[in-house]
Amino acid sequence: MFNPGGPGSRAVSNLSWVLSLLPPVVKQRFDIVAVDPRGVGTSQPAIATCSAPQPTPPATGPINWESWTRTFVAANRQANRNCLRINRQHAHTINTWQIVRDLDAVRKALGESRITFWGMSYGTTVGRVYAQTFPKQVRALLLDGAISPQSSIALWAREHTWDDALAISTMLRSLGPQAQSTHMRVMSALDKRSLTAPNGRTITRWTVGRAMVAWSSFHTTWGSAQRLLTQLDIALFTRSSSSRSAAISTVASMLSGTFDTGQPNYLDPQWRFVNCADFHDRPGVAELARLAELGFNSGGVGAGMAVIREGAQCAGLPKLGRPLDAMNTPLRLNTPPLIANSLADNRTPWTAAQTMAQAFSGARIIGYQGTHHIIYGRTTSCVAQPITRYLVQRILPRQDITCPR
Repeated sequence: MFNPGGPGSRAVSNLSWVLSLLPPVVKQRFDIVAVDPRGVGTSQPAIATCSAPQPTPPATGPINWESWTRTFVAANRQANRNCLRINRQHAHTINTWQIVRDLDAVRKALGESRITFWGMSYGTTVGRVYAQTFPKQVRALLLDGAISPQSSIALWAREHTWDDALAISTMLRSLGPQAQSTHMRVMSALDKRSLTAPNGRTITRWTVGRAMVAWSSFHTTWGSAQRLLTQLDIALFTRSSSSRSAAISTVASMLSGTFDTGQPNYLDPQWRFVNCADFHDRPGVAELARLAELGFNSGGVGAGMAVIREGAQCAGLPKLGRPLDAMNTPLRLNTPPLIANSLADNRTPWTAAQTMAQAFSGARIIGYQGTHHIIYGRTTSCVAQPITRYLVQRILPRQDITCPR
């Protein structure tokens, strides 16, 4: 069984992707079972989608982080309350506490005494909570892209004060000195002026910063980040008007939709409702503004905005459902889990993987010297071989492993 993350990612429609990552020996050994979590994909009842009109941040000049945080939190508070009103009947029924019981019901229905579970990103929370709740039903547990078992909404916000800067700098170092200098030159220029595309879209430091944070998370999108910086450099500094226009159009196309700000955005209710049930803390404006400024100072506007977006996700929402139980003492399983994580992952940072390993007696970690989020089947044989051996034979590495890119 597996969970591909989110909360809110679909398992059934991701089955072919998961199968493509698994080596033949794993597919021969196991039946691969996909279960869409409550409110996701083909599960019923469905959770209604919502929209969240986003306020517009200051395009250029100094940023008053407390003022901007207050504005963003207020907008999210209203959007969350509207979304909860639409989904009031089912919003309390889709949290992790209930998801793991659904997984165990599926296990029983299949007539299996134990499961082997691959949790990816948020799926690592599902996996560790399943192990806490049903330890005797766990045959083997792969936690890939680990979320700390000591998590909170505030912790996730704090992580962005440094992990985005680490991921971006790791990516830029790999792309070379020219990428590093171009990034500094472009972001400095965007602090002073924005660009307007022929279609009327405005390209600001915020849209570019968000793209850099997102694209640094996967080696497969590093090329997009490099191309974006190259085109922005042309758009901001070349003297040829035709070259500038073409570059601006290219940049607008690359950023279209996903990274636009100031536009009505899709609000992912599963992501918010699950997280805001699992964790009942609600960071205040002053705390988030302080953390956002720290993130900005280390990693630019993209990191500062990531702090606020993470910390404001539960604004206006009550305590939805049952929170997750803390892991105060290490859990002992018949076969300890294997933790896998990139050392510069900005979605699930390395410190979270270390905390996850400490929560289980005898756990081992496979670290990957890069940023890639979720590493089994997507990186190198150094990562894949010990994980495959663990899944099939339940043999852990004798010691923790660090794999080069």
